Formats: sequence, C-alpha cells, structure tokens
Amino acid sequence: MRLSLRTRLLGAITGAVVLIFLCSLIAARVVLGHDLNELGRTEVTNEASAFAGYVDARKQQIALLVTQEAASDALRAAMQSHNTEQLDDQLSDVTDSSGLSFLTVVDLNGRVLGRAHAPATGSLATDPIIQRALNGETPSTLVQLTPAFLQGEGLALQAGSGKGGLAVIAATPVSDTQERTIGAIYGGVLLNHSYDLVDEATRAIGGATALIDGNTIVSSSIQAPDGTRFVDAQVPRAADVVRTNEPYTGADTEGGVTYLAQIAPISDDQGHVLGASWYGIPMAQIGNIEAHTTQALVLWGIVAVVIVLALAIPTVQALSKTLVANSRHVREAAKELGVVVVGSEVSGDHVAATKRVVERSGELLSQVASEQQSEKIGELQRLNSELHGDVTVIETLAQEMSSRMRDAADRVAQLNEVAATLNELVTGEPST
Repeated sequence: MRLSLRTRLLGAITGAVVLIFLCSLIAARVVLGHDLNELGRTEVTNEASAFAGYVDARKQQIALLVTQEAASDALRAAMQSHNTEQLDDQLSDVTDSSGLSFLTVVDLNGRVLGRAHAPATGSLATDPIIQRALNGETPSTLVQLTPAFLQGEGLALQAGSGKGGLAVIAATPVSDTQERTIGAIYGGVLLNHSYDLVDEATRAIGGATALIDGNTIVSSSIQAPDGTRFVDAQVPRAADVVRTNEPYTGADTEGGVTYLAQIAPISDDQGHVLGASWYGIPMAQIGNIEAHTTQALVLWGIVAVVIVLALAIPTVQALSKTLVANSRHVREAAKELGVVVVGSEVSGDHVAATKRVVERSGELLSQVASEQQSEKIGELQRLNSELHGDVTVIETLAQEMSSRMRDAADRVAQLNEVAATLNELVTGEPST
C-alpha cells in the first residue's frame, strides 16, 4: 500500500524538524561543552587568584598582630627587665586569642627571651627573618620552617618525623621609649594540618582548596573517599609547577574526584618558590550543567516538534481535502465530457444510417425512372441527388467531428488517469 500524500507530507515535515533539532542539539552540545570548559577555566583561574588573596590576607593579619604586640608597653617592660615568666604568659595569651601557632621574642643579639609554648632557650641570631627584623624591617611572608625551628617552638608535625613545615610568618623590631631597637618579636601560623585558611576560602569562593609544601598536600578542604580530609598526599603536577614556576590549569584527580583545577606556585617575599596553592571545582559540576542544559534542549525540542505538528496537521489536512475535492471535480467533468463524446458517436451513426436510406431511395428512384418515364419522377430523382450531396457533406462533417471526439475521448481518459493518480496520491488508496 502506497503512503498517502498526508502521510508523506507529515513525515517529511516531522523528519525535517527532527533533523534540524538533532543537528542543533549536537552543535549546541559541542559549543556548550567548549564554552563551559572555557568558563570553568576562567572561573578556576579567578577563584585561584581569590584563594591566593586569602593567603596574602593571612600574612597581613599576622603582620598586624605582631606589630600591635611590639608596641605593647608591658612587652617592652618585660623585655628590658628580662622577666621571662611575664613574657611567656603575655605571649601565650596573645597566641591563644589570635590563633597563632607560635610567638617569640628575642633580644638585640637574637637570644630568645620568651616563647608562647616552649622554654625560652637558644638563639635565632642566624635566622634570616629575625635578622631582617633586628635591622628595622617588618617582613611578612611564607617560609619553610626546619624541624629544628619547629622543635624549638614546641611544634610537631603529624606527618612523620624529619620534616619541616610551611608557615605564614611575620616579624618586626621592638623599640624602647627612646625608639632604640631592643629586640624583635615574630610569630606565625603553621599551615601543615591547619585548616582555618582553606576552610575559610572554600566557604567564601566555593570549590575546594589546598596548600602544597613541595609536592605534598599539607592542608586542604578536599574530601577523601571515606569522608575524611584529604591531606599528606603527593600531587605529581605540583612538582612540575614548583620546578618551572609556571601554573597549571586543567584536570587533576585528588581524593578520587576529578577536578578542573589550577595549581599555582607560591613563594616567599624573596621570590623563592616554596610550594603551590591548589584550587579546583569538580568536573562533575560542569558535566551536570551540560547534562541539565541538554535535557532542557531536548524537552523544548520535543515541545517544538509537537507545536510544528499541531500547526502542520490541519494545514496538510486542508490541502488534502482541497486536492481530493478537485480530483472529484475533474472526474465528474471527465464523466460529463464522456457522455458528450458518446452522444457524438451516436449522432455519427444516425448520419451513416440516413445516408444509407438516401442511397437506397436513389436506387429505387433510378429503377422506377428506367421503367416508366415521368417528369415528376425525374424531379424527384433530382431532389434525391441533391439530398445525397447534402448527406455526403454531413457525413464528411460527422467524420471530422468523430475524429475530434476521439481526441476528446483520449483527453477524457487522460483526465480520468490524472484524477485517479491525484486521488491515490492524496489518499494512498488505489482508485476503483
């Protein structure tokens, strides 16, 4: 069974709409994926910069705390009197209230006068940060502290022995009332297994953050597969970042999750690269946005197809009805023309019969005229001859009309064929 015109038209419209929709969907998906990745890279770069800003803010905060404490009259008096007990108590109170990991005071020669959480012993005269403070500077920077330094400050790392630590530190000179330097005070926050900074940044900018000492994560808000905090793990890409001093932006898998991350080098205030900062957003977020957008496109595409069909079906139906009606009119006109043709053929038969009668009448008149001469008979014979001539003319005209009627009959057959084909095209059903 042949498909009807309605079916083919609707199929063509539906196919065209679906094809356009699929092409648009594929193009949109490709463009969307590319744009989302570019947007993600831009966002990661911007948020990584924001995370670096939190590290800088922590440096400034520690510098401010140390500077404020250096201006304390009680601290000056305790340093000048070498009141170690008073110094230790004061330094401990400041450390506990401000969230510092350590706070220490040295005299003009670098000898330790007081510590917040360790005995006031030893000398830091060779420490470059202390030397800069005793020379009148107020350095505020990231540093890698040695195990000996940490031990002297009463600090220990959770990640095994023999390792130092990454810290934010600030130092400033302490002066007497005559503005003469009498020593220095320094303090800082050990970042290893300290999570205030990364958690604060994560809450503010989203994603996940981490600090990397060398190529090892020492502090992070990344969640491990078991739900714990992901730390003390090596980041191979960080080693390249530290070596080349060039940031990396791209996919990085940490804690069993693939992130779109930026790993940027971090250095001290002298430009020495110490480690890296890490910021990332789960790639699944980009995938979820892409999937959600694709679902929305598919849904609206289906709605568009339904709307197109809702508009197309009545139009196709109206067109089909018009074509069927026109087909019916053609067939009716062909039928009427056929009757005329048949009538003309009958008239031609009558002309032929009349001619035969006239010819027979002429023969009889000829016989009568030969047997009995009469003037009336001769007149009648002449009239018969004229009638025979007229009939001959009529016969010629009838033959010409018959030829034209045959042509008309051929046209009628063609019209019937066109009407049948049109009907079959529209309805899909053969004509009877």
